[in-house]
Amino acid sequence: MRKETFVTVLMSMYNTPEEQLRKAIESILNQTFTNFEFLIINDATKDNGVEIVESYKDSRIKLEHNEQNLGLERSLNRGLILAKSDYIIRMDTDDIAYPNRIEKQMGFALEHPEYSIISSRADYFDEDGVYGTSKRTGEVQKNDFLFGTPFIHPTICLKRNDVINSGGYPLFSRCEDYAMQMNMYANGYKGYVMDDVLLKYRLDSNGYKKKKFKDRFNEIKVKEIYLKRLGFIWYKRYPYLIKPLIAGIMPTIIMKKYHQKKLN
Repeated sequence: MRKETFVTVLMSMYNTPEEQLRKAIESILNQTFTNFEFLIINDATKDNGVEIVESYKDSRIKLEHNEQNLGLERSLNRGLILAKSDYIIRMDTDDIAYPNRIEKQMGFALEHPEYSIISSRADYFDEDGVYGTSKRTGEVQKNDFLFGTPFIHPTICLKRNDVINSGGYPLFSRCEDYAMQMNMYANGYKGYVMDDVLLKYRLDSNGYKKKKFKDRFNEIKVKEIYLKRLGFIWYKRYPYLIKPLIAGIMPTIIMKKYHQKKLN
């Protein structure tokens, strides 16, 4: 990898338990690749998140403040504008990056400039530990979006200009990642899922509960808009529009068991 390679790690912060936030921050600060800025957007958090971030005396941390709560999608769009690098590594406040994450992703990104979205596999974990590992790898095709997002969003590395040229993150709460990815594909960009496992992705009972029924309608709207832009005709799109509704009415425990079965 070229020594001058510089990247931005982008994370939006809002009301995250202290232990989770500290583990997320430290997992980035302890990366084997060190030439990065860690851009943290404080989305008007109501807890002690700012004090936690400021307790780390590391010049790579750049803390920016929203005057009011803007939501994840607007915070990420602000981060895209503020970022000083050509590549964006996404991170969430409750996940844990493995130490070689940035080194591995940037090595792949520089060797494969044809890809604008570079993701990886992830270990899924909850309060009891790791319970499964994602399986998808390889180049992502348009058909993959019919079933849901083929990328685990906090694992992705993005070409900043390509995201901005595609319009950034569309303003769909809890579906902004899915919408952004499909919109980039509709604009001719491509993505790839590396075989490496580079992140511990937190998906516990609270994670399932966070997605409210109204968010499922957002997901339907996103699918209808962007699957159409990807060129899928109506009778190809519609069977996949009911999946979010089914997920919305299923009890949390059943959804969790279904997801765990898919991983194992």
